Amino acid sequence: MFSKGKIIAAAALALAVNSAMAADSVDVKVIGTIVPAACTPALEGGDTIDYGTIKADTLAQDDYTVLAEKNLNFSIKCDAAAKISIHGIDARADSIIRPVGKTFGSTTITGTSKMFGLGKADSKGIGSYLMWIEPDTVSLDGTTGADAIFTRTQPTSTAKWEKTDVKGVRPTQGYYYSWAKAGSLLPVAFKTMTGALSVQAAINKGSELDLTKAVHLDGMSTIEVYYL
Repeated sequence: MFSKGKIIAAAALALAVNSAMAADSVDVKVIGTIVPAACTPALEGGDTIDYGTIKADTLAQDDYTVLAEKNLNFSIKCDAAAKISIHGIDARADSIIRPVGKTFGSTTITGTSKMFGLGKADSKGIGSYLMWIEPDTVSLDGTTGADAIFTRTQPTSTAKWEKTDVKGVRPTQGYYYSWAKAGSLLPVAFKTMTGALSVQAAINKGSELDLTKAVHLDGMSTIEVYYL
């Protein structure tokens, strides 16, 4: 049996041999972001929109069935004033169907509308949903009247911000949304944002789904805070 001293010596020798033979290399990156504050998004009452049991015979066979609008209280709380934006990440993006011509809130869906998928059943998209923050409900540090703005690319100091349409912030994939003082296109810093998050779903045409068995809606999306 080796003594402790011999084991250590053998290990040291092995290291020396391996080091002498090494010819390849690998880079090590150390990255991170220093931010002025930490911001936490939250949904009051939980993070699930539950449409419960939907009877198959209530779905249109040759048209999309738009379900009722649901609402949750949404907030972002920062431990110091910060400029942030939010965007959405869709875990079911491959299941999106677009019910063109249908209206969600005040938004009429087009072939390019940014929606979220409800998962698949037998390779068929079950449906989609739209998600938005009601503009008239938004309060920044207790003050209302902020304008919703967005940029089409990941925000930088030179990002081009635009004012959104009447539906305000829609935290959709690929777009970054923030808030500005009325008439401005520059994101404003705040400690607390509150507002009503609306979600409305539509089910695919009944003829596209096997309604002889249970079909489970399976939407999953993330609202992410991005620090500016």
